[in-house]
This record gives sequence, structure tokens and C-alpha cells, in this order.
Amino acid sequence: MTRDRRPRAARRRALVGAAAALVLAGTACGSAPGAGTLPGVELSALDGASTVRADDIAGPAVINLWATWCGPCRTELPAFEAVHVELADRVRFVGVNQGDEGGPAADFLDEVGVTFEQYLDVDGELSDALSITGLPATVFVAADGSAELHSGALDEGELLELIDSYLAITP
Repeated sequence: MTRDRRPRAARRRALVGAAAALVLAGTACGSAPGAGTLPGVELSALDGASTVRADDIAGPAVINLWATWCGPCRTELPAFEAVHVELADRVRFVGVNQGDEGGPAADFLDEVGVTFEQYLDVDGELSDALSITGLPATVFVAADGSAELHSGALDEGELLELIDSYLAITP
């Protein structure tokens, strides 16, 4: 058997991308092979003022699914905020809190200084629709609406690398 000599990050992206494409493709009717789209799950704005359907979030976008009780989520959110600040004019950042109520989620975001738009998925419908079994999870939505799913925590460098890989946007 030949050893894959690509850098570790490239091997990981290939594996994650292939698995995510299968998950996302299974949730979307008529999606192209190897690409997925977001499901039509309705999400409530953190402040309760509005709603958005996940499949209406146009790309390029980064959607981060997180929860206050998730340690890795707490660790990665400041990195997402830093990259959001850096790329705000080119990439839409959306947070989707899983399973918390608005008050505790808002308090936590204020504590860590997260400013990008936030929605609630109290019943975990989006996670269920995407077959996500653990948090954090991040969906990268390209301008054409295709989506790629990444499971696990990311630091700033990894997030920038995946944005470049999936959305073709460099810092």
C-alpha cells in the first residue's frame, strides 16, 4: 500500500470533505454528487426578533454550530471572531447555538466578545438534519450554495485554511 505523502492538513481536509459531502448530499434533494446544500430548517435570531431558514444563508458563509456547555466550542469561538473581523467584508459569519436558551447564549457571547450574527436551534433540528453527532461543527457555504461540513474545533489558522480551501477566499 502506498503512503499518502500529502501534508497532514491536506489529508484531513480530503477525508473531512468527502465525509461531509456524503452527509450534506443526503440532506438535499437534487444536490450534485460530491456537493451538498443546507436543509430548510428555520432558526430564530438570538434576540428573538427574526428568523432565517438555513438554506437561505447565501455564501460565501461560515456557519458555526456551538453550545455554551461545549468546551471546544468555548475555545474556538474567539478564533471565529478574529477571522470574522478579518474577513467581514468577504465572508458572512453565522453562529447557531444548539440547545441553549437565548439568555445564557447571549451572556456567553458577550463574555467572549463574539459579534457576528447568531441564531438559536434549541431543539437541534439543524444538527439532526446534518447528522452531526458532536459539537463544534462548521459548515462552509460557497457562493453557488454548495456546502461542506467540518466536525471538530478549529483555531484561526485552520479556519483560514478551510475558508481558502472550500470558499476560495484568502486573507
